[in-house]
Amino acid sequence: MSRVLLLLDQKENQRLLAEFLELSHDVAVAAGDGALDEPFDLCVVDGRALDRAWERVQARKAAEEPLFLPVLLLTSRPGVKMVTRHVWQAVDELIVSPVERHELLARVEVLLRARSQSLELRRRADEAREAARTRDEVLAVVSHDLRNPINLVLTSSSFVLDILGVPDPVQREQLDLIKRAAGQMSRLIQDLLDVSTIEAGKLPMEAHPQTVESLMEEACEMFATPAAARRVALSCHNPADSVRVMADAGRVSQLFGNLLGNALKFTPDGGEIRLAAVPDGAFVRFSVADTGKGIEPDELPHVFERFWQARRTGEGSAGLGLAISRGIVNAHGGEMWVESELGNGTTFFFTLPLATAGGEGEPADADVSSERRRGGDAEDAASAG
Repeated sequence: MSRVLLLLDQKENQRLLAEFLELSHDVAVAAGDGALDEPFDLCVVDGRALDRAWERVQARKAAEEPLFLPVLLLTSRPGVKMVTRHVWQAVDELIVSPVERHELLARVEVLLRARSQSLELRRRADEAREAARTRDEVLAVVSHDLRNPINLVLTSSSFVLDILGVPDPVQREQLDLIKRAAGQMSRLIQDLLDVSTIEAGKLPMEAHPQTVESLMEEACEMFATPAAARRVALSCHNPADSVRVMADAGRVSQLFGNLLGNALKFTPDGGEIRLAAVPDGAFVRFSVADTGKGIEPDELPHVFERFWQARRTGEGSAGLGLAISRGIVNAHGGEMWVESELGNGTTFFFTLPLATAGGEGEPADADVSSERRRGGDAEDAASAG
C-alpha cells in the first residue's frame, strides 16, 4: 500500500484529507518537518508548510533521484500567485481549493502510479545489474578453470608437431588444426579474464618508462607480414624527438594488437593503415587510422561496449578487443576515443602519460578536455573501420 505524507499547516484540511485518503492509502500526518526523513511515496503539502520547508522537501526529492518522489501542493487561488519560483521547483502537481474529492483522488492516483513505475524501473535495473554481476563471476570462474586444459592441448599439440615431428601430411594437418583451435580458445579465455579484471578494477599493470618509438616499431613489426599479404600499406610516424611514456609494454602491445587487428580486418586489399604519435601536454596521443568503410554514426557510441562487434557483424569474434583496449588505456591513466566517417575510414585515438624526468612515478597533471581533443584531432584523423 502506498504511503501518503500530509504536511499541512491547515489542521482542518489535514483532518479531512486524512479521513478521505485513509480509505485506500496508508496516511502519515507530519508532526514537524522531521517527518520528511521518514519513508513515503507522496507528500501533500499546503502553501504555508511548503514556504517553510521547501528546501528540505527539495533535498529529499534530490536524495531519491533517479527515483520519482512526487509532491502535491494544495493551495488557494490567491496563494498560487504568492508561491515564488524556487518553491515551484519542489512541486510536481498543484490542486486549488476548494478541493473536489474526485479531482484530488485522481491527481493522487496519477502521482502514485508514476511513483510505482519509478520503483519498478529501479527494481528491474537492480535485477539486471545483479544478473550481470553473476554472469561476470561465472564467466571469470569458467574461464579460469578452462585455461589449464586448453593450455595442455595447445602445449601437447605443439610438442608433437615441433619436437617429435609428424611425417604423415594428413596427421600434421589435423594436429595443426588442433593447435590453431586451441590457440584461439586460449586467447578468448584470456580476453574473458581480462574483461573481468578490468570491470573489477584489478587489471595487473607494471608501468615503466618506455620509448614511443620502441612501442610503435614493435606493433608495426608484428603486423608487417599480414599487412603485406593483403597489400595493405602499414606506416609508423613517431615523434621527432625521443619521447618516453609510463607504460606496461606487454599491455600496450596487446592494445596495439587489438587496434591493428581490427584495422586490418576492415581495410580492403590495397588500403592503408597509419600509426602516429604526437605529444599532447602531459600525454602522448597515439592514433591508428585505416581506409576502411567507416562506422555508422549510430554505432559509434557503442564500439567500446563488450560483445558489440559480435552483435554488429555477426562474425565469430567475441567483440571484446575494444572493451579491453579502453580498459588498458584507462588503467594507464589515459583516455581512448574514436572518430569515423562512412566511406573515409576510422581513427582510434588513445593517450598515455609522459614519463617524468626521473623516469618513475606519476605524470604531471594535465587538463585535456574532450572538446579540445576532438576538435584538434579532427585535422589529424585519417579514419578507420
